[in-house]
Amino acid sequence: MKKTAILSVCLAWVVSLVSGCGRGDMPELGDVYGKVTLDGKPVANINILFTPETGRPAGGVTDEEGNYELKYLEGYSGSRLGPAKVTFEWSPGVEPTAAIPAKYMKDGFSVEVKEGSNELNFPMDSK
Repeated sequence: MKKTAILSVCLAWVVSLVSGCGRGDMPELGDVYGKVTLDGKPVANINILFTPETGRPAGGVTDEEGNYELKYLEGYSGSRLGPAKVTFEWSPGVEPTAAIPAKYMKDGFSVEVKEGSNELNFPMDSK
């Protein structure tokens, strides 16, 4: 076999691994959406992060009404099934729209993501 043929076969193999096989081991995901509020008012433009016990986290950003929807990967909505820790953070350069207590930012909430649709709201209290 010529060197160019071997290189072509190797290149095709690498391309198939990168493009197709990487998503074959996708975990089961539950759709997750909801609302983030502080003292009953929507919290806009804050990042919400669901970190499962194993695997990669899922995240989203609240809109002006405090609503969010999680993304696992580009083109994949939701979060891995099972227990997850939920935390919040402001993006660098984003002016915080609310003074959220550290207990929510760092310690967050514990949730269980189930199969199907999960409406998980996060009503926070400034006290």
